[in-house]
Amino acid sequence: MVTGAGQGLGAAIAEIMALHGAHTVLLDIDFDAVSTVAAQIATASSTGAAEAVQCDVTDRLQVQQVVEEIHTRHGKIDVLVNNAGIHRRVDPVDWEQTDLDALLSVNLLGSFYMATTVGRVMVEQRAGSIINMSALGGGLAGLGRSGSMYGMTKGGIVSLTRDLAAEWGKYSIRVNALAPGWIRTPMTNALQQNPERAAKVLDRVPLGRWGEPQDVAGAALFLASDAARYITGHTIPIDGGAANVIALSE
Repeated sequence: MVTGAGQGLGAAIAEIMALHGAHTVLLDIDFDAVSTVAAQIATASSTGAAEAVQCDVTDRLQVQQVVEEIHTRHGKIDVLVNNAGIHRRVDPVDWEQTDLDALLSVNLLGSFYMATTVGRVMVEQRAGSIINMSALGGGLAGLGRSGSMYGMTKGGIVSLTRDLAAEWGKYSIRVNALAPGWIRTPMTNALQQNPERAAKVLDRVPLGRWGEPQDVAGAALFLASDAARYITGHTIPIDGGAANVIALSE
């Protein structure tokens, strides 16, 4: 199961899972968008399969209904990728309740609803991998730029990841998170199209390039697989080294 799979990182993650043989269920609030992605994946993959499901992760009852239907249809849920998220830049001294409510509802509560609902299934089957989506900003580093509320939600994802890993390790359930840096997605379009700001971003990235959705998708595939069977409770940066490396110019 991949949430927020109608575009960007979610679409790339769903694609790589299906190409490696998974029956992938793509969830998004935009059913038209996620149906298009699922159809493209089904056409491209000869080993996996893809189906689209409309789901608003902020609606707890809908999440419960969707998860129950998927579990009933397939008999198990091996992997959840908790990718659905939004970003709003809001000055921390001049914020609106609507912005705060939206960020908390989608990024934090939505991830909690999905993880705990799928978690019940995984506890029963004594196996599973949950991959949450944090971020460089807030999850690993403070970046400013009116990102305090967004960062608060992504920091919460790091904490949620650690605690669920502690709760469910005894059931052979692994819970990890990814923390993408600057990746080419619709969420970063405005930044990509601003040459001055984009140059400042790349100056902070030791690898010297934007990340691609496939860079994040590959890490998700690893965490979903048995190759990562002894990894849990961690937040892995996918950021070209930005969080931990200071590359001084010569």
